[in-house]
Amino acid sequence: MDETSKPLAVDGGTDQWAASAVMDLGGPMFHAALLMALRETVAADHVSHVFYGHDGSVQYSSAASLLNQSLIEWTTTVYVDDQFYRRDPNYALLRDLACRPEHHPDLIIQAAAPERILDAEYRELLFERPGFASKIALIGARSEGASYVNLYFSRSHPPGVTDVMRGRAPLLIALARRHHQLCRRETAPAPAWSQGLSEREVQVADLLRQGRTAKEVGRELGLSPTTVVTYKNRIFKKSNVASLKEFLIKAPAGRGARANA
Repeated sequence: MDETSKPLAVDGGTDQWAASAVMDLGGPMFHAALLMALRETVAADHVSHVFYGHDGSVQYSSAASLLNQSLIEWTTTVYVDDQFYRRDPNYALLRDLACRPEHHPDLIIQAAAPERILDAEYRELLFERPGFASKIALIGARSEGASYVNLYFSRSHPPGVTDVMRGRAPLLIALARRHHQLCRRETAPAPAWSQGLSEREVQVADLLRQGRTAKEVGRELGLSPTTVVTYKNRIFKKSNVASLKEFLIKAPAGRGARANA
């Protein structure tokens, strides 16, 4: 494992790799543009950004992948909604950083390989099954919480890649944090019924409130009907209800929406 809080100096032109990502800050294509830049720079196959709040929970998560589009949705579900983030080898550090950023260095860089992960289920689901051979993790903390940016590789990256990322890590963390701030600023205050639900669960619940069927919800969000049903069951469980009718009492739909039992 490699860790540092002092990024190496890089020559003046190396920040040009981030130009396309800067243009997409706050937009839906930000992570895709960022991944393309990282692909050209260090041959990364997948990138994710997870933001931890002061209570140690995930408040935001987004990703982009060149391996498989469905991989983005699947790994997010496992990591965030199934709370595998609490089993992340870096979770204790991330939680402490989010709660007490002033007690830690500005930036931490770590390189990891699957064989170093002791949690066999975590390793199998989030490394081996998606086809990742290694990753580089960038961790930065500010008063609002901790940003966790992960670069995944389908082949073990050479040692020099970690050195390359030391010079680019401050900009990469800053871009991810700024994108999150812009997305949060454009988001309306969360309604009371959404408390305790993940970002994806809120999206599914909102469409269900509008009277959409599982097939319609899946079509709009790019999910299979089976996955939508799984989300619906989680929503009902977290909301302490047994049916859509009960859920709509807690979270009534807008006028004109139809309800499907």
